[in-house]
Amino acid sequence: MQATKKVLSLFVGAAVATGLSFAAYAEEQESSSETKVKMEEAKGEAGEGDVDELITNRKLRAETGSKSKLSVSTSFNYSGATINKPGARIRPNIRGAANTVALASLSGSIAGKYRLGTKDSVSAGVGLRMLTPFHDSLNTSKINGVERADVYNPYVDLTHIDKIGGFQSVTSASVTGMTTDYSRQTGYVANISVSETLLKDIGTSGFSVGLYSGIDGSIFDKFDDAAKAGSADYSIGFYPFLEYVINDTLNFRTISGLWVYDHLRSERSTFTFEKNKIYQSVGLGISVSRDIYLYPNVQFLPENIRADLTNVALSANINVF
Repeated sequence: MQATKKVLSLFVGAAVATGLSFAAYAEEQESSSETKVKMEEAKGEAGEGDVDELITNRKLRAETGSKSKLSVSTSFNYSGATINKPGARIRPNIRGAANTVALASLSGSIAGKYRLGTKDSVSAGVGLRMLTPFHDSLNTSKINGVERADVYNPYVDLTHIDKIGGFQSVTSASVTGMTTDYSRQTGYVANISVSETLLKDIGTSGFSVGLYSGIDGSIFDKFDDAAKAGSADYSIGFYPFLEYVINDTLNFRTISGLWVYDHLRSERSTFTFEKNKIYQSVGLGISVSRDIYLYPNVQFLPENIRADLTNVALSANINVF
């Protein structure tokens, strides 16, 4: 129960920070153009080039953080159940992905970010997570032997942004300590990952196409058969996506987990992978401001479209300062 209250207090603190961010945004909207110029200069644009000239996509801007030298980056995600029972406790693992809990959850991360220059930044943070946040009493501390609420998986991330041949590019490398109960049960200790996002606008049509790709490997300290059967030591994935700008605030977005492969530790062959089921996410991006982006969406299996296998979710990227 103490852990649950601690995580709840952190979520509340993050919500307060979010409120301050919204308030700052509203105040900025009412300020004079002279004040806006001064604010942008304070954020480090003068003499350093403008990061927004490299990254124009609203979601990528919010994901890569504030233009300030020092800032706080937060992300939140509510992973709900299905569209026919959105309030249910069980969230089907429709992809069949490794190291995944099939329960509704509220998760997020809070990180301090330092911008090394126009193109590079480093951040350090922790994850926050609560399983079945609206379904069980605060007195429930564990579910299926797993801590219900966690401050978990501390990480360090290095991000480089650029524009290459007309493509907006975001490259990230991160190291994460694996601390959740369900990860530790199968021996996860740490994860190292590298990802690349490439995106290109299609003229002035409002459409853009892109590809997110990632590869990661994990370190373990348990090597029995049961631990190996439930864990993947390395994975690779390619996720093509499409966006359409509706107006200054809204954009349609869809992304597909088309080629996602896990190498299970129980598999002796180095190059034999378990392919995740192909899934599609469709949603509406809402750009509240440069540093606040919301994405309500659904995920489903294109080969088996069913209400009881279509998950609902809401994600948010919010940068403060």
